Amino acid sequence: MKIFSASQIRDWDQFTINNKPIASINLMEKAATACYHWIKENLAPGKQFIIFCGNGNNGGDGLAIARMLLNDGQQVKTLF
Repeated sequence: MKIFSASQIRDWDQFTINNKPIASINLMEKAATACYHWIKENLAPGKQFIIFCGNGNNGGDGLAIARMLLNDGQQVKTLF
């Protein structure tokens, strides 16, 4: 798995917001939904998830993923 820096993610988010007709909150939901679907397709059900949420929008992505997993009945902890 490749891990990108906060600066790289921030730059990509800003580029997308500036060049595509999408609001920041909708971009966050879209990213969280894609991650949630990946988790559902690739990880066994019944696992406990720990979501690490940093500052800013990436922390918001983590909270949105946690919400989706909780709504699906998964065990989730969030750490800030």
